[in-house]
Amino acid sequence: MNENEKIQDKAYSKGLNMTKMDWELAQKQLSLIGENKFILDIGCNEGELTKIISKKNKVIGMELSEGAVKKAKTKGLEVIKGDVYKIPFKDNYFDLVHFSEVIEHILDTDKALMEIHRVLKPKGRLIMTTPNFCSFRDRILVLFGHLQSYAQHEEHVRIFNKERLSKHLKKNKFKIKKVYGTGFSIPTPGKSPVFYFLDDILPATLMQRLIFVCEK
Repeated sequence: MNENEKIQDKAYSKGLNMTKMDWELAQKQLSLIGENKFILDIGCNEGELTKIISKKNKVIGMELSEGAVKKAKTKGLEVIKGDVYKIPFKDNYFDLVHFSEVIEHILDTDKALMEIHRVLKPKGRLIMTTPNFCSFRDRILVLFGHLQSYAQHEEHVRIFNKERLSKHLKKNKFKIKKVYGTGFSIPTPGKSPVFYFLDDILPATLMQRLIFVCEK
């Protein structure tokens, strides 16, 4: 069993359907989220990660897909159908908003961030992740005339690097506390290898995924 199979086997044993990159990203997010918080998980899909977060926190999931909401509820989760442009909660309500792999699916970045800022309590935190358009792998691919697969994803309407997303966050009154990265990849013919042991050594700007920790 290779390393990727081991990661997937570990994920499946917990009832999760995750790739190695999903799993590594999830572990970093969980360490940043902590415990004993009131959390809104926006774009929770079928609630796989939401369920883990809810073991040590009170979590409300929010998802646009009605089918995903129904499946998440079968896992015993509190999940509502909702739109990030009009979050159905009052001002200053949540300790933390978890917003993972969603921002690239949204046309109006500022409107979404404005709503998230509104529902966070003073000093509340936003944990957000997105693919990094300027990762080392993707810089090399573009140099040789290739377009990244996630940039061609039909549901991805925006692409970000650290600088571009930082500007949107600051514009909407968020304080960026830290930006982490995960997954250093070198482009090779076929499937590119990803090295996670370099996450704490190399700059976040070179990694496949960016993780923003922000404060209201």
